[in-house]
Amino acid sequence: MVRAKATVNRLGGGREGPLELLLKAEQMQAPVLPRWQQWLLVVENWPWWTKAVQVGGSVAAVLVLAGLWWWWPTLQDRAVQGLAQATGATVQSIPVTGAVHTDEAAILGALGLQKGTSLVGFDARAARARLEQLPWVRLASVERLLPATVRVTLFEHAPLARLVAEAQIWVLNQDGARLVPDAANQFASLPLLRGEGAEKAAPELFVALANWPTLENQLREAVWVGERRWDLRFASGLTVQLPEVAGNNGLAQPLAELAELEAARHVLSLPDGVVDLRLADRIVLRLPETVGPTPVTNQQAPGGRALTPEAQG
Repeated sequence: MVRAKATVNRLGGGREGPLELLLKAEQMQAPVLPRWQQWLLVVENWPWWTKAVQVGGSVAAVLVLAGLWWWWPTLQDRAVQGLAQATGATVQSIPVTGAVHTDEAAILGALGLQKGTSLVGFDARAARARLEQLPWVRLASVERLLPATVRVTLFEHAPLARLVAEAQIWVLNQDGARLVPDAANQFASLPLLRGEGAEKAAPELFVALANWPTLENQLREAVWVGERRWDLRFASGLTVQLPEVAGNNGLAQPLAELAELEAARHVLSLPDGVVDLRLADRIVLRLPETVGPTPVTNQQAPGGRALTPEAQG
């Protein structure tokens, strides 16, 4: 009777019987489960629809977070643009000076700017460093002028000559370094250099030639022979063989003699032939048979050296 009554009381919600009291006593003495096991027991006793709602909410939260992560750069850019427009911090003018060989697209690309671009967070120092990586740019200056101007000043390399190397023609700067290929033949007026090591020896040659503009202006090609001396070819077709020298001081004497010979005899006007300056005691002039008597062939050369005409083989 007691067991049945206790059961009825449990089902009916009446007064607790001895069984209920016994069960409670046993539960009070049971060890406390870890929190994660308690959570599992609770989840197991939830209705199925409650679980579905909870799982669906978790999935939705994950999707929302993923969407924010994916679109955050765009939202950030829009926020920056909005701030820039509200404060007037957008580029309206980019004046550039000193750009002779560097095109506008390359400059804007290095700056990372165009009209209307936000100036919020713009780093002028980093932009200058990127500009100085462009082939023609030697030095650059980038200034932000309030409210909406970025001023760029470029100092470009001066083209010195062209170099034949690696099956193409390169433009060299004044240090003999390669700038860009001359694929479109835009620098045809520059002297053309040939020979192994010519680019390294070129600066010394052109420093020496700068003292004699008549020679420099008529020079069309220079061949570095055996990595020790130059053959110079001029506009008329004449070739001048220079001696082996070390540095531009060594080039000064033969070039001075050539300039004196040009002033006295107009040797650079010869349509063909060779002027050999490699010998210490005489200048050898090799002319084709088609060249008749000319003042160039007089026996006395400037500086007291004998001028020896020879038939060109």
